[in-house]
Amino acid sequence: MYKEEDLDIAELDRRIAKFEARASEHESAGGASRETALLILIAAAVGMLASAMLILSELSYVKNPAGHLVCDINPLFGCSTWFTAWQGHLLLGTPNALWGALFFAGMTALGFVLALGGRLPRLLWQGALAGSSLGIVWVMWFAYESFAVEGSLCPYCLLVWLATIPLFLTLLGRAAQAGHLGQSAQAFGSAMVRNRWVILGGTYFALGLFTVVWFWDAWALVF
Repeated sequence: MYKEEDLDIAELDRRIAKFEARASEHESAGGASRETALLILIAAAVGMLASAMLILSELSYVKNPAGHLVCDINPLFGCSTWFTAWQGHLLLGTPNALWGALFFAGMTALGFVLALGGRLPRLLWQGALAGSSLGIVWVMWFAYESFAVEGSLCPYCLLVWLATIPLFLTLLGRAAQAGHLGQSAQAFGSAMVRNRWVILGGTYFALGLFTVVWFWDAWALVF
């Protein structure tokens, strides 16, 4: 009877910890839940694919500037505009997509390691979060340039945005939850992990609604 009570208490504590999104022993040691690992892996793979398509599209444009690109859908949605703009080659004249491909390739590798049950050092979690933080800052800057300056949206860039957002949110919540950002941030991290889908869905909805409203007068012209 004593052992059964112990098991019941242990199981109850495990369920409470899961409900509160407290870090498990595996997560505290640098691992991640299957859900978190797959989210990182899928988001990174989508971002890497979008970056690769951007690189291929720019190479095609350089070879034949007069040719038609698949990503040039209409005056509002197109990527060739950005191949000749300074915003598309922000660092050292190198295409942004190349830096993005390298970043997402690294995140994909981390996702694979975590999905296989591996554990990452604290410093690597912090580095991954720092990289995704730079990525989200780039997304916000490029979104401003797209909406307010150029008035044009790059389809593959939009995919990069949609991939970077969950990567940043997941890494921030996961790093904070496990104490990689200090014990004081653990409650914040648990709240983020517990509500990750609400936060992500709300962010996507807000971005979509803003896009519709911002380009309201243009929709009738392109569709």
